[in-house]
Amino acid sequence: MLSLQLNGQAYNPDKSILIGEVSVRAESDKRDYLGFKSTHLDSALLAQYNHHTIADLLSGNSVIHIKSYGSGGLATPSFRGTGPSHTRVSWNDVNLNSPMLGQFDLSLIPAGFIDDVNIYYGAGSMGINSGGFGGVIDLKTSKTSADDTGITINPGLGSYGRFTGLIKAGTGNEKLRSVTKAFLSDAKNNYPYTNNVSQDSPKKERRENNEVSSAGFIQELYLLNPDNTISARLWYQSASRNLPVPIISPAQNPPEKQDDESLRAMVSYSGDLNQADIGITAAFIADRLRYNNELASIRSVNNSRTLTLKGSYKRRISDFLLLEAGFSDELSHVSTSNYKGNKSRNLASFDLLAESMPVSWLSARLLVRELLHDDILLTPDFSLSTEFRPFPQKYYFLKTSISKNSKVPTLNDMYWSPGGNPDLRNETGYSTELTWEMNTLHNGPLKLKSDITFFRNNISNLIQWRPGEFSFWEAVNLGSAITEGLETGTNISYSFNKADLRIIANYVRTLARSQDQNSDKNGTGGNRLIYVPENQLNVLVRLNWLMYFVSFSTDYTGKRYITADNSQYLPHYAVSGINLGTRLERTHHSVDLSLSVDNLFDAAYQNIAYYPMPGRNICLSVSYQFKK
Repeated sequence: MLSLQLNGQAYNPDKSILIGEVSVRAESDKRDYLGFKSTHLDSALLAQYNHHTIADLLSGNSVIHIKSYGSGGLATPSFRGTGPSHTRVSWNDVNLNSPMLGQFDLSLIPAGFIDDVNIYYGAGSMGINSGGFGGVIDLKTSKTSADDTGITINPGLGSYGRFTGLIKAGTGNEKLRSVTKAFLSDAKNNYPYTNNVSQDSPKKERRENNEVSSAGFIQELYLLNPDNTISARLWYQSASRNLPVPIISPAQNPPEKQDDESLRAMVSYSGDLNQADIGITAAFIADRLRYNNELASIRSVNNSRTLTLKGSYKRRISDFLLLEAGFSDELSHVSTSNYKGNKSRNLASFDLLAESMPVSWLSARLLVRELLHDDILLTPDFSLSTEFRPFPQKYYFLKTSISKNSKVPTLNDMYWSPGGNPDLRNETGYSTELTWEMNTLHNGPLKLKSDITFFRNNISNLIQWRPGEFSFWEAVNLGSAITEGLETGTNISYSFNKADLRIIANYVRTLARSQDQNSDKNGTGGNRLIYVPENQLNVLVRLNWLMYFVSFSTDYTGKRYITADNSQYLPHYAVSGINLGTRLERTHHSVDLSLSVDNLFDAAYQNIAYYPMPGRNICLSVSYQFKK
């Protein structure tokens, strides 16, 4: 009798209905440089080290050996048996190594300041800033996505008067993004240690004059377009620290002091132009180091400024050929009381790179570089690598490479007064490498990645400082060095019952020896290089379950010779740590609580002779995050 009109689906042609976006995520098959080994440390791993330094991060999660003078002291990287000046540290592909010392202090950068860390080994680093004989550590800071708009406040308290604070803020839209980070750190570092070298019997003492404080910020702006991105970055930081003496010497009063200050600015453009990728970067870096020793009446002020211009043009010629041309120019100027007048240096390089994949299971890569040092053209460098994939359905790779690289002397090597030598020859390194890598990239609960690498470096015209004829040390080209060994690593992840288990293990065995006029003719002679451990091992086990996590790590470092004649050495040591915490979440808010215990078993050890490292210490961290 009566009826109503029922509409199962109303249709209105004049109204658009917006549905939410869907993010599709997958594990990418990313290999940065064909034929070379590389390691990627992502933001999830860096988050565990928010209140530690980049040196702590690398020491526990890579095969890089960190030479540290103790908590808050100088920490420099060295891997594959090479020295700190043979390892490059870069920020978004721009070189950070000091033009004076040729190295970089990793203890000044908190890990929470960096978004990603990429490690390129051996000649695989030649695609960035001329590379290094050991490799390159590339620190990445990047834009946040729209999902990360908000603010994070992360304070931390630790043993021996340590306080750290970290703030991150991201905002913007699809066209303009802003990222701001700031940190503050302070520590007394008056930890106890056992002195068994300067007394007749071992004695418990506390480290003196070891205070350090630092602060800094990064501001980044990104202008995003469909075909290109323009970014501007500004990074300022400063640090002030006392320099403790080795435990065989009496404490100084007043102590030696060192103040570091850095300003880094960068503007970059990346985009597509007529099916080609173009990248242009301009950067300015100003470093100031002030050293003061009142007892010795020494006050040293060192200022360096470097202007860097980089550009690249990449184009795919066909389905199996990719060509890239690049240039880089670094102009450095140094003013210091330790040189006879101000000094400048210009390093320009021109690269031509070709990558080819003639068949699906074979790839090859050739890079040729010409380096211009001031007004002198050097002998061209090169790297040649291949990558073989024996099973089409599996991510298994056999990689091999051979390369030649060069390193010019640092400005200190040439002009330090007294002892600098402007007639030094460039160091030259020949490297070979063989890697077998296996990956399981599927959707199952178990994922596995493992690799093993054999390497060999031969560095000639090695620059060393040695006692001269006039009672001071001089820089000379002395013989050569041969480093060889193997690196192997395994990364296992397994998901079960709302839990995720991850195991990361790395092992490296390195034989590094000098090779000079006193060595055997057959190439087997020569003493071991100082501070190069023969064996290193680190293991990290992490378990996530619902909103809780716990991780355990252990690092083993073998004995290291501390004298050129190998008559003295530091014994091996193992250091373990534990980290546990939980996350509390609401709609737009989250709170992370974590407790870390470093040197869990209170091991007594030295990384550098007569500079004791801290024993067991703890750090409590609270992180509050607000997202729109």
